[in-house]
Amino acid sequence: MMKQWTMASRPIGLVKLSDFCMEEVPIPKIKDGEVLVKTLYLGVAPVMLRYMTNETSFERSMEVGDVMIGRGVGRVVESKSLNYQIGDMLQTKLGWREYGVITNDPYYMTYKMNTKDLSHSYGVGALGMNGFTSLIGMRDICKVKKGDYVLVSGAAGSVGSMAGFVAKALGCSTLVGIAGGAKKCTLLTERLGYDIALDYKEPNLYEKLDTYFPNGIDVFFDNVGGQLLDEVLGRINRRARIAICGRISEYLIPPSAYHRPKNMYRIGLKDAKMEGFFVYDFQENYPKYEVQLAHWIREGKIHPLEDISIGLEEMPNALISLYNGTNGGTRMVKIN
Repeated sequence: MMKQWTMASRPIGLVKLSDFCMEEVPIPKIKDGEVLVKTLYLGVAPVMLRYMTNETSFERSMEVGDVMIGRGVGRVVESKSLNYQIGDMLQTKLGWREYGVITNDPYYMTYKMNTKDLSHSYGVGALGMNGFTSLIGMRDICKVKKGDYVLVSGAAGSVGSMAGFVAKALGCSTLVGIAGGAKKCTLLTERLGYDIALDYKEPNLYEKLDTYFPNGIDVFFDNVGGQLLDEVLGRINRRARIAICGRISEYLIPPSAYHRPKNMYRIGLKDAKMEGFFVYDFQENYPKYEVQLAHWIREGKIHPLEDISIGLEEMPNALISLYNGTNGGTRMVKIN
């Protein structure tokens, strides 16, 4: 038998414990072409709320009673597939359960981890989608280089914590991060390599942008969107580069309430570039990303920050923590 979490009710506003139900069910039997994967780590992300309300175009719709959708790292314990062998470590869509059945369906976006000498938990963050996202945004889109003045929003989160390390590894001059609250701001400067931390809860945030970027912003890695993005556009330098990774500030409001930007014209005025991207569109490069990030970890240029709870039972609390701001780094659960 194994345990799994299902969606008990569709969330209204923020997710709450009563939106989930834990069940005990038989461990699945696999068919030809399938593998059985024992879950080791499961990650949580703010977008999971939108999975539960069917507000994404890239994830299957969910109905009440369905197993919670989620990506994690697991070990193949039984295989009837030519693509995977027993013992392979996979990053894939396992769902919130102790064992997952994976097929060759592209939906699962399965990636076999090649790094053997680093923690398997890194497959959820530093050597997984969060790390890959940071590398794509900072290196391939923003082309961070020596001398750049870089700003990251959502800097203490799973992607933002990695984005800062990547920018530093690429040689940026000054790295400024935005996070919520004194604790997270201290985390940025004392643990995550940021030179300066700004608290978005403080009323003078935009004045501080002028203080710390007196000559303008070269690179902005944005996880927040909304008014903050608009304010940054008003402060960009000539040929600035902006990577649009997320917009968590608007996840919980209707489209009619989205911020209407006033400074978009400055992209043309400053010959700047703003580009959105989705990490799943870069699957062919995942092995190269893993090699680069693992190299930087071994060199000491990246020190992954993980926020780990123990036991499948903690999955709802782990997700809820993302919305009340108590997490730092990559939030995940280690499955016993």
